[in-house]
Amino acid sequence: MRGGHIVFDNVVHLHNLRDDNVIEPEGRLAQNFFYKLVRSMGKEGDYREFAKEWSAEYVADRLFGGGSQIDFAMVQTVPMFDLYKDGLDAVERQYELVQAEPDRVVFCGGTDPVLRGLNTALHDIDHQIKNLGARSIKFYTAHTRGRSWRMDDRHVAYPMYERMLEHGVDLAQVHKGNPLGPESLQALQAHDVADAALDFPEMNFIIHHLGVPYEDETITIAARHPNIYLSMSTWINLIRVAPRLTAERIGKALAGVGADHLLWGTEAPLGPHPQDLLDWVWEFQMPDDLVEGYAYPRISDADRADIVGGNMLRLLKMTVEYAEDGRPSLVPAHD
Repeated sequence: MRGGHIVFDNVVHLHNLRDDNVIEPEGRLAQNFFYKLVRSMGKEGDYREFAKEWSAEYVADRLFGGGSQIDFAMVQTVPMFDLYKDGLDAVERQYELVQAEPDRVVFCGGTDPVLRGLNTALHDIDHQIKNLGARSIKFYTAHTRGRSWRMDDRHVAYPMYERMLEHGVDLAQVHKGNPLGPESLQALQAHDVADAALDFPEMNFIIHHLGVPYEDETITIAARHPNIYLSMSTWINLIRVAPRLTAERIGKALAGVGADHLLWGTEAPLGPHPQDLLDWVWEFQMPDDLVEGYAYPRISDADRADIVGGNMLRLLKMTVEYAEDGRPSLVPAHD
């Protein structure tokens, strides 16, 4: 808890970055680029520290140990089966973090209707929601060798949303921008989320990474659809090493969609320590010249509270209860 407010990390992973999990040659390009990206955030350690399989115990301790102010986190599946043999963040591996911290970690499943086939993807959704308690499903639309698909494809994507809604799950998430390998850049643009949001008003959609380097387009799309939210994952971790660039992106997002449609995520365990990232975001102030020259809004404590936790609780329709020892847990919110 920070400043009396719940802190909910939108996105963490249990990566399998071992070299024997990489698919050559596309995955090797992604692995090398990913390593450079992590180093650019100020993450210490050499390649051997990066190219490993991260354990649930390590990630849980990094998130919640040592006086951390992070209360909850969503562990997210990554189904990039064209780059990594297990997709990078396999379903069963992510669920290990839920088992390690069942009161504090929420599970987000994931699948791919092209790389796995639509029927298998629908079965994945059934299994992940019914048996693993998934509260959301994550999609990656951009792939290599012509295998990309669109979020507004009525034959490929829409059956998955319909299946999610049948199970009472109304939160879809999608990776946009933030290219890792040689996947289609066009498919990393967020244009296809607009019609999906329009056709499924009962669904909420989270676009990750602000769609960077297509942040202007992504913000413009989200600004016109109340059921599209933006995750500040990955690029927000540059807040200390590239403060001006990060401030401009925060300003654009605040001006475009407002604090009530932004989510904070650390991408732990990669990047700086999650508590450091929370400190930096909470202490952030919009530079005066960006306020005066670009009409970017100043950020209030109420805005910070929404971004670092309040919005996730509302999207999941959850509230917090406390045990006698003060330990928090998530419970369904009542209307």
